[in-house]
Amino acid sequence: MDEPAPPGADPVREALAQRVLREGVVVVLVRPLQSGNGGSAARAMTNMGLRRLVIVAPPAFDIDRARWMAPGAEELLDHARFVPDVAAAVSDCRYVVATTARRRHSPWPALEPEMLASRCFEPDGPVAVLFGPEDHGLANEEIAHAHALVHIPTDAHASINVAQAVLLLGQSIYAEARRQGYVPRAEGAGRRGGPKRGAAPSASTQRAPAELGQLEPLVGEWLSALDKATYLLGHEPLLVASTLRRLLQRAGLDAGEIAILRGQIRKMRWKMNNPE
Repeated sequence: MDEPAPPGADPVREALAQRVLREGVVVVLVRPLQSGNGGSAARAMTNMGLRRLVIVAPPAFDIDRARWMAPGAEELLDHARFVPDVAAAVSDCRYVVATTARRRHSPWPALEPEMLASRCFEPDGPVAVLFGPEDHGLANEEIAHAHALVHIPTDAHASINVAQAVLLLGQSIYAEARRQGYVPRAEGAGRRGGPKRGAAPSASTQRAPAELGQLEPLVGEWLSALDKATYLLGHEPLLVASTLRRLLQRAGLDAGEIAILRGQIRKMRWKMNNPE
């Protein structure tokens, strides 16, 4: 839901610019190696008003470590989507841009950050920005999903941290949003979980229980871990799943707590699959 325009702002232009920041830009982290970098990227997004984060096939994502690196951006991180591949990450986007640390000779158009920012405000749908893993960047088959490449100009040393890249491109998009009529919010306003404009302070700290549909990924990952541990050999999976759902519903978990449990289970499964 759009927040009311601050006093003195053009409400129509402000609402359109706000909607692009909140919904029209999708930050896609592809196979991030370090969970902390995911948290730092979420913090950078929050700094620049961006809200949609998708994480593709992380080898082992520790949500607790990520949250530690995301002060003030925990809610954004908790609402991140985890998907198996780039195709799933960009399925609802109309335009995809891949980041690259160096200029490439390729058939894809090359954009400067300011050109990318301007493209985000064209009215044909969400724009996804792909950021590759820390060691080698995006693979060719991942870049193949892109319509264009974006290169962040640097001096001789071109390699920058993924969170730095998110911050730099996010700042270009945020600056364009201000040119389009967006008015910066006060500290904490407009952030998921932060105080809403005009709301009582106590309202900002209330956390609603998750919907039933949000529990299903947790149930599925829990069952998968139990199966890996051979627990299901002596138990009926459907009955175990039903019991888990009842327990979780009674617990009244919110989205953040579900994300923490899912991260812990993924960590345990990774350890099962990678014994020392």
